[in-house]
Amino acid sequence: MKLFTLAAISGVALLTAGCVVIDADTDGDWDHHFSNDRLYSANITEDAVIIRVPASGCTSKESFSVDVDREGNNTFVVEFDREREDYCRMLQPEGEELVYTFSELGIPTGASVVIENPVGR
Repeated sequence: MKLFTLAAISGVALLTAGCVVIDADTDGDWDHHFSNDRLYSANITEDAVIIRVPASGCTSKESFSVDVDREGNNTFVVEFDREREDYCRMLQPEGEELVYTFSELGIPTGASVVIENPVGR
């Protein structure tokens, strides 16, 4: 009887040894965290575009390409596209904040800026 109990306990220990992570915010989209175009948040100041993107420890501005299109007299449409995935394993539930100045984007000071990407989680 002792042998059977020990075997049963060992079996339960093996079944519970794994790790399961459930992301309830995916809406069935398994690639949600590293969707090429989704931003967690975006803020436009008078001279910069500040975005927060999904990250796991190795995301930087170099991970993205940025497309800037002029529309109208003084309006610019900006789109961010992830070029490199973040395969690091650091826990970053709030993602990574990236700051792009108008100067580095080629946008004149005082221009109107529209973010093309979907924003939200």
